[in-house]
Amino acid sequence: MGSDAQNGSAGGSGIRVAEGSGVCFGVRRALRLAETALESGEAVYCLGPLIHNPQEMERLAGKGFRVIESLDEAGGGGRLLIRSHGLQPGVVAEARGRGLEIIDATCPLVRRVQTLAVELQEAGDRVIVAGDAPHPEVRAIRGHAPAAVVVNDVEAVRRLALSGRVALVAQTTFSPGAFRDMAAALRERDLEEVRVEDTICAATVERQRGAADLAGHVDVMFVIGGRNSANTNRLAELCAAR
Repeated sequence: MGSDAQNGSAGGSGIRVAEGSGVCFGVRRALRLAETALESGEAVYCLGPLIHNPQEMERLAGKGFRVIESLDEAGGGGRLLIRSHGLQPGVVAEARGRGLEIIDATCPLVRRVQTLAVELQEAGDRVIVAGDAPHPEVRAIRGHAPAAVVVNDVEAVRRLALSGRVALVAQTTFSPGAFRDMAAALRERDLEEVRVEDTICAATVERQRGAADLAGHVDVMFVIGGRNSANTNRLAELCAAR
């Protein structure tokens, strides 16, 4: 795509692409690991799609990549690739017990949230995760820190019965604005200590800002992505609001 079309500078019209668009480094890393694993010729399984892109998943399937919903579908042997969202430790242990080799493609930023949640929980803090409870990343975080509570808006934070020390972390793709509101609501409470750890991915922030800014300056805005992708849906919401 030429620069005029991309930036919309040809007579004020054209196709403009929001800053930060594209696949994040965590997913790119997972794709590289999947490609490398497939070179061995062994079966490579993944609990859920590696990326919310049907065309890319079809391409990987042609090389032997298998998306499964349960470890029962893996049969005996082969490899299990943990996608960038991460996976609950109990599921990983079960997979190893079934003879599956583990390829860990957990995004390093997601791993940081998991580690923080464990450390904070072990330190005696009440861990609150700002995120969507059904999302695989959040389920994996709670798998590491089972006592953590998940909330997805500021009103849910206000309804929580809290005391003592509290720590707030976030799903890496969570809304920065909503996270700030939650942190402010916690600081208004009469608590011994409120620790706020902003674990939102910087690329997510850049992508959301770029999409929202562009949506305010164009006649029509398209958000291209998987319908079941949290990232895509959040971008669509932000753009629609503009």
